[in-house]
Amino acid sequence: MPALSQTRAYLALFLVAALWGSYPAVTKLALVDLPPFVLAAVRCVLGSAFLGMLLLRRGLRDLRALTPGDLKDFAFLGFSGILISTTFTYVAIYLTTASNAVILQASTPVIVAVGARFYLGERLRPIQWLGVAVSAAGMVLVVTRGQWTALRLSNLHAGDFIVIFSLIGWSAYTIYGERVLRLHSPALVTTVSYMLGTLMLIPVAVATLPLFPPPRFASATAWAVVLYQAILGAVAHVWWYEGVRAVGPSRSAIFMNVQPLVGVLLAAALLRPAPSPTRPNAALRAADGTRGAHCARPRGGCTLRHPPGRAIAVRE
Repeated sequence: MPALSQTRAYLALFLVAALWGSYPAVTKLALVDLPPFVLAAVRCVLGSAFLGMLLLRRGLRDLRALTPGDLKDFAFLGFSGILISTTFTYVAIYLTTASNAVILQASTPVIVAVGARFYLGERLRPIQWLGVAVSAAGMVLVVTRGQWTALRLSNLHAGDFIVIFSLIGWSAYTIYGERVLRLHSPALVTTVSYMLGTLMLIPVAVATLPLFPPPRFASATAWAVVLYQAILGAVAHVWWYEGVRAVGPSRSAIFMNVQPLVGVLLAAALLRPAPSPTRPNAALRAADGTRGAHCARPRGGCTLRHPPGRAIAVRE
């Protein structure tokens, strides 16, 4: 399949980022009934099956050409993109607010830019390093909720740090994927890495079942969220790699700035109470920093429980 034109790549990346911006708020609704690891596993199983069917329609020629070295690369992408990034994003949303999660995700472009500098050799200019610093300040503002006294360990949100951990996984998926995409199509890379990551996730989901309340598989809301994220999310992963192949990881990551704008508004609409006044400011600061980081193209065992009453799990 030929690479997307730059204009089509930008459009695809914008739509993907807008879709992912909706995830934290709607995920909160599903987490009332499904533990995070179970939610991630069910979504990824369905997403893998959907991607597999699409790939089979194209024939098995690409699959037959894979080597053990290719599978090793795909396994790393599955580990970083599915097991680490996708799964622990759900865990983070379980432990923090939807608004905090989506605002912190605006730091993705900075993490990708720094990773691309050291792994791909992309050079950052001084203004871009300034953008890194400003975005980092936005992350601190979200984590501390605007109060430096919140830096005490007893006041920190564990979920906020898990978001950052998941973003590192996504950045590795994006940066390492750029090299794999030089040899294989985005559809093949996404499908095989998705499947391998799902195989890694399933035993983790089973092992963590005793740590959470029992899943309620009869929930229509949970299944609506699962299907929404499984099908559209699978397509979004393919489009994401199409964009990375067309314009590179750093430029692709810029579009993650769309996420906080969509996510905070959706969280205010679906969840109560509405985000506090500091959250929009933090979203703008994080986004401003990532814009600065890309203003020019670079050269060359405890038991986890829901709060009392499952309904409180959707509270912002």
